[in-house]
Amino acid sequence: MAKMIKYLLVILFASTVQAGDVDCTGKVDSLSLQLNRNGTVTLSLSGGPSYTYLCNIDGVEVNEVSFEVCKAMYSTLMAAKLANKEVGIRFYNYDSCDAVPSWGYPGRLGWTVLLK
Repeated sequence: MAKMIKYLLVILFASTVQAGDVDCTGKVDSLSLQLNRNGTVTLSLSGGPSYTYLCNIDGVEVNEVSFEVCKAMYSTLMAAKLANKEVGIRFYNYDSCDAVPSWGYPGRLGWTVLLK
């Protein structure tokens, strides 16, 4: 019985850790590379979020995304926009895509291109 309770607590803890992550998917509505000293990549998806800062290409890591990965993200997002494909981005520590800040850095994120 104690072993069963231990497993249930582990499952409960694992599910609460994941509760603060949201996967936002949709087509790329807006994608920009700001021509400032940071080279900030800004994205809006059809399902939200709107105008959130993903990363910078200036060599400084933000949102736990290196500038090398940022360049690849920008290229891939541009290709997805041109091909009218959906993309998916995971934002950590948010409960909904609407909660991801506009015109700001959301923090740690993950991403993928969905071939739909």
